[in-house]
Amino acid sequence: MVRKKKLSPSGAKDEDGDYHNVHLNLHEDELAVAGMDIGDEVFVRVREDKIIIQKADKDQVEHEF
Repeated sequence: MVRKKKLSPSGAKDEDGDYHNVHLNLHEDELAVAGMDIGDEVFVRVREDKIIIQKADKDQVEHEF
């Protein structure tokens, strides 16, 4: 499944009027495909040209992407 998303500004603006946070809305059907549910804890990795979101399963963390 592939859907184009927008990173929406989030949080308070700084004194220059700039945002420093974003949020991303994922629909429950997208979460279901990933084996996740609303409220699940996740690991978020930022790599060169990638943001990786993985379910926070204490028994297994994928390191190779």
